[in-house]
Amino acid sequence: MIRQTLSPDRRVFLAGATALAGASVFGAVQAAEGDLNLFVGTYSSDAAKGIYPLIYTSATDSWTLGAALPAIENVSFGAYSPVSQHYYLLNEKDEGRIGIYDKAWNKTYEVSSQGASPCYAALDQSGGYLAVANYSSGNVVVYKIGAEGGLEQPPANRQNAGSGPNKARQEGPHAHWVQFHGDYIYSVDLGTDQVLGYSFDATTGAVGQAFEAYHAPGGAGPRHLIFHKDGVHAYLVTELSNTVIVLKAAKDGRFEATQTITTLPEGFKGESFCAHIALNAAGDRLYASNRGHNSIAVFSVAADGRLEPIQVSPTLGNWPRFFAVYEDHKRLVVAHQNSNDLVIFEIKSDGTLAPKDQKIAVSTPVFIGVSA
Repeated sequence: MIRQTLSPDRRVFLAGATALAGASVFGAVQAAEGDLNLFVGTYSSDAAKGIYPLIYTSATDSWTLGAALPAIENVSFGAYSPVSQHYYLLNEKDEGRIGIYDKAWNKTYEVSSQGASPCYAALDQSGGYLAVANYSSGNVVVYKIGAEGGLEQPPANRQNAGSGPNKARQEGPHAHWVQFHGDYIYSVDLGTDQVLGYSFDATTGAVGQAFEAYHAPGGAGPRHLIFHKDGVHAYLVTELSNTVIVLKAAKDGRFEATQTITTLPEGFKGESFCAHIALNAAGDRLYASNRGHNSIAVFSVAADGRLEPIQVSPTLGNWPRFFAVYEDHKRLVVAHQNSNDLVIFEIKSDGTLAPKDQKIAVSTPVFIGVSA
């Protein structure tokens, strides 16, 4: 049975969120050892100026939000390579760009994403290759990272084709997620209801042609996927059908579905769209966010990979596009794109969520990353 967590009657305030002035704020705001040193990506507008530093101080259970780096635009996603010691930040626009920044947030390079609306980036295990999913153009590109942190040209470029039954959202391919996994790169295409696989040779950087690793039910609109540490199971969250599909891996790199479960509470009839998905380190709790219902569904994960719903927690904001799990600090941070805030939750010992009465004002937050 799903337990519906009730939203407490409470005042909304900024909990330990301090707006700092000054161009060098990223150098001035630093996390102490054992604290969280984060950054928040936003869609640029008159209110949202770029990326913002965010520090969590565990000793005082407080959060400090710094002033923006306004030169960095539309950061829909980002990745940091400890090998090259550079950030790779996606500028989600029609002519997609990848901004490359050193540890001090100095821009060192900028290249084309070779597509439109880049929305997800991932590094391989060696930190030597970067993969990017371009949503609007429906292609995935893979770059070799050069000795000085730049992206070597030309990248491998894999263009998908096709459409789905939802004519409003699936008129063409929409690559929404990409990740390296073993000897493969996988991407999720919302527009064609597919998980695609590509062979990958980490020694040479060779990327194979696409094969269909899994085809979701028509109109499901898969968005993100996460692999379980057991090496056998993966979990696919579907934006348009509000479900998590449990997948079991085969030796040929393909998957078969073993379970499909809703992320919404029984009886809900409104409009909602899934967004992000995450597993805890133990692999026994899974989280998925619902935009519209504005909640995070929490599931227990059995040894055979099956999911059991244990909570649907209101996120106390509007449109939870992204969230980040910080188990060492027992915290989960939700980024609400439409209510312009971050909301903090405590992760209880059973993996369920409890609101912390901490809300931080940030305009159109869409991503949270870890700073070097």
